[in-house]
Amino acid sequence: MADGFTREHVKSLISTVRTDFLNPFSTREQLHLLQPNVNLVDSDPLSELQKLSQIIKAHSTKVGIVFNPSKFNDNVDAACNELQQFSNSVFFLVSLLPLFYKGKYPDYLIDELDSYVLGLFNGISGMCDEIEKLTQGEELEAVSNLAESPDADGVRLISVGKMWASCDSLSGLAKQGSFGLLDSKIRTSIKLLNDTLLEVEDWLLDPQLESDDPFGLDEVSEGESGDERAASDDMIEFVKQWQTNLKMIKLLLSSFSKSITSHEYKNTEKYASQLSKLNRMHKLVAEKVDELISTIFMLGADFDKEDEELCDITQALNSSLKSILQIIRTLNGTDPKRGKWVDVWEGKYFDSYSVRESLG
Repeated sequence: MADGFTREHVKSLISTVRTDFLNPFSTREQLHLLQPNVNLVDSDPLSELQKLSQIIKAHSTKVGIVFNPSKFNDNVDAACNELQQFSNSVFFLVSLLPLFYKGKYPDYLIDELDSYVLGLFNGISGMCDEIEKLTQGEELEAVSNLAESPDADGVRLISVGKMWASCDSLSGLAKQGSFGLLDSKIRTSIKLLNDTLLEVEDWLLDPQLESDDPFGLDEVSEGESGDERAASDDMIEFVKQWQTNLKMIKLLLSSFSKSITSHEYKNTEKYASQLSKLNRMHKLVAEKVDELISTIFMLGADFDKEDEELCDITQALNSSLKSILQIIRTLNGTDPKRGKWVDVWEGKYFDSYSVRESLG
């Protein structure tokens, strides 16, 4: 752009940013209406996403500098040039997005991508609001005076900070990719499993039934003894069996988590739907494990390992585990070395007493 710009040019650029990016794309659904119009050569969407996130962050920093209220009047040309470059970089990001919506990436990655992009647009919207204030001639003097106050920079840079955070998140997402992001999500489920396992281990140290009066409101009769609150042998044995099963489930997820961070899986795009399902299954496993253990403890004196609710939960849990095993086998392909540990785990887990009983 040639020099000699005015605040009117800045207003026009801001209006273009709103019209081209902010107004049409304020929801996930609107983002997914974008149609691909670019073809990448010797690159891929994730690599380009990482580059663009870094470029947009750099330009947002420069925008924050050139639109300093106390210096804006003397930097209108530089402000216009930098705002145009910023707008161009956002345009390239928007042009890249449709390449992620072609079914080649798992839904959990797309969900985070959309969230970070909308977060970026939220920061850009705030930036536009702040810049528009600078373009109002009658307010310029007041804004310039405000800029001398200790809190001015903090107020002015809020939107820049939001854009930085979104760009960092987009860059991190690009670095992780489908498997790296899945690994982080599986680790969350492993932590939940571990918490449940610790709960089971603590209970086994002193296997008492849950009180029907947890707040101690009922008076204890003189003849009531502590032994009456002790868990039955059947319940203790059942919990011990599930203690072993939980360790096995934790091992399954931990082993897969390690494998996806130590191996380079090829042609991952064709497995997008499988990875999406795997992400749902490991979450369901953690959920069902917690539900199972909670149900066991809540049954208390009425515990029965043939309880219908317990059997239903266990069946759903084991069904999810079988789905995970099948997906891992699909991802491993025909490599016998990668698949051997899956076979060993399946044999040990489904041969356990409690699992055989639950399967009928």
